[in-house]
Amino acid sequence: MTKIYWDSQVPSDWTGDHSDELRTVPEESSFTRTASHIETLEFISKLAWRSEYIHIERLFISDLRRISPLVILSNPRVTTPEEAKETGKPIVYLQGNIHPPEAEGKESLLILMRDIATGDKRHYLDDMIILVAPDFNPDGTETWEVKNTSTFSGTPHIQSLRHNAVDADVNRDGIKMETVNMKGLYMNVLNKWDPVMTLDLHSMGRVQHGYCNLYAPSYTPTGNPGPREYTQHTVLPWIREHGEKQFGAMYYTHADFDWEKWPPEVWDPVAGGYSVEAKFIVNAIGLRNRMSILTETPGHVGFEKRIWACYTFTLSLLDYVKERGVEIVRLCREADEQVVNDVLSKAETGELRNWVQGEYAEQDEKTDLYAYRGRTEEYIPGTSIMRHYIGEGEPEFIKGVTDLTRSIGTKDAIVPRGYIFYEVLKDVAEKLRDHGVTVTKLSEPVTVEGYEFIVDEFKEVKKGWIRMYEMTELNGGWFKTRKIYPTGSYHVDMAQPLANVAFYCLEPEVGDGLVGWNYFNEYLKDRGAENNSVVFPVFKYLKTL
Repeated sequence: MTKIYWDSQVPSDWTGDHSDELRTVPEESSFTRTASHIETLEFISKLAWRSEYIHIERLFISDLRRISPLVILSNPRVTTPEEAKETGKPIVYLQGNIHPPEAEGKESLLILMRDIATGDKRHYLDDMIILVAPDFNPDGTETWEVKNTSTFSGTPHIQSLRHNAVDADVNRDGIKMETVNMKGLYMNVLNKWDPVMTLDLHSMGRVQHGYCNLYAPSYTPTGNPGPREYTQHTVLPWIREHGEKQFGAMYYTHADFDWEKWPPEVWDPVAGGYSVEAKFIVNAIGLRNRMSILTETPGHVGFEKRIWACYTFTLSLLDYVKERGVEIVRLCREADEQVVNDVLSKAETGELRNWVQGEYAEQDEKTDLYAYRGRTEEYIPGTSIMRHYIGEGEPEFIKGVTDLTRSIGTKDAIVPRGYIFYEVLKDVAEKLRDHGVTVTKLSEPVTVEGYEFIVDEFKEVKKGWIRMYEMTELNGGWFKTRKIYPTGSYHVDMAQPLANVAFYCLEPEVGDGLVGWNYFNEYLKDRGAENNSVVFPVFKYLKTL
């Protein structure tokens, strides 16, 4: 029977025996330090000098002029997406440090790259191509502070900041795509290399569950259900079982419970800070007919345990892709085809619909959880550092907890044959193109029949969890009509694989589409939307006349 490693426990010598030059900063410092950005670059450089399986690209240049590298691991080495496509292998994208205080993702990816490039994990490259962005927020990484903290375990001793140099939370930028970080991801990974599987590594801070890592698929119900449901109901349960048997690592779904109630009654993703909105990059990727996973380690267990938890989870995912990568690629391509075929066969009649709002609902069955009963905050003896303490050893096993990890749509709208809007909305067209959506301009006037949205209420509101954001809400109704659009108007033909991205961005009732992120505010305010009913400037047509 495999030994389970609870709380801060890890296997002895789990990182293996490596030369001093190939030891990471946490390994060298007994897991009290995390690598700076320059130390991360130095480590990648050392690997490149010792391996023929590495190609390095520039993911983006940060606001403070730091390079975030994208490392492509492949055998034989590939240097372009075209070469990668010719191999027929699935492409996997692994990302760390979108929130730099959650540094275990970065450190686990450095260890993984070492083990693939120079160690005993090279066999993964027989069946896949792996893209790695270990430090997705270099400016946040290089902003250091010392804290009397209880959010994490006190390690690493010196931590980075969550936001980037312009004080943006990059993992709230999946739709508006205003940070250089997210623009680089879309331009140089998602649109260019088109990975079929993405893993985004995080840490959750204060918790009371007993798992070493929590996981979540894309939960946005607007995305094609095929890749999303396959990830949630096939990939992740396999990884959970594999992690326990292979590594003694306990994983479970990303959620949390009310700490003031014992035993736990409800396992709720919202309590864990994760909504069904596509502002989170893992959710946004689901709109693209691709598979994506987010993980969250508990903060209190110690830096070494958090790195080990990310490392073993990533290995488990790669083991799944190695075994069933062909199936993953097939399901993603089938989703592409389904999206296009549904538009071509159903949109003109108005019968094709998709979700503009969603929420979490109960799973059909209750769940069982490992959790610790109490929590305390106390100073580590002999220090001025406060830690969050929840217990040691095996946690309690709680049966019959309500499980709210099923995402559902709550309001839908017609998916049109296409969208048309005026030239004045150039920034909207460019944002869609940044997402990879094909947008053209009319070469001649066109008469269309379809629906326009009448805005009866325009509201600017504050929304958010860790911090509040200025967002926009529209209320109104759809009316069927005919309109003539002039030459030069922007046109989005929905018979394309990224139709769900266009739908999510352009629909006025989507909470965090481009409406929610204020991309139509100037247009609507100029036409009196704050005091009167106005026509929303994006028309969705069913057919041309």
